Amino acid sequence: MRGTILGVHEGRGVLLGPNDQRLEFAMSDWRSAGPPMAGQIVDFVEEGGQAKSVFAVPGMTAAGMPQSSSRVLGWIGVACLVVGFIIPFLPTVAAFVLGVVGASQAQRDHDDTALLLNRIAWIGALVLLILGVLILLAIVAFFGTMGFAAAWHGLGPMDF
Repeated sequence: MRGTILGVHEGRGVLLGPNDQRLEFAMSDWRSAGPPMAGQIVDFVEEGGQAKSVFAVPGMTAAGMPQSSSRVLGWIGVACLVVGFIIPFLPTVAAFVLGVVGASQAQRDHDDTALLLNRIAWIGALVLLILGVLILLAIVAFFGTMGFAAAWHGLGPMDF
């Protein structure tokens, strides 16, 4: 059965099982590394109104949120996106790649927070890259209308 630890007091734990049933367990029935914590998701066997063989569910945090590397990729992607405002090209490309990879992984993990972070990273990076290309094209067009030769060799004497 699956449940959530409500608390641990005086050598005994209390967890909330299926159908909002409260079950106690002795610390001797705790089978995972580290002490049990309130809010931790656990798996257990019910025997006579008591929880026995209580294990922490791997891959679940104390808050019950699934741990996923896609969330880490999302945070790194957003950080690269922020750095992309200062150093234009390489961090922006990194944010795009991390965002795309992390978004596909977040969809597999069904982690909505990680999906949002990764979408912010890759869409923001795409916008920054497009803006960068447009700015470069505008600069080339500006100097193209003046003529590159005029820009490099000066405009010549001005007669007023």
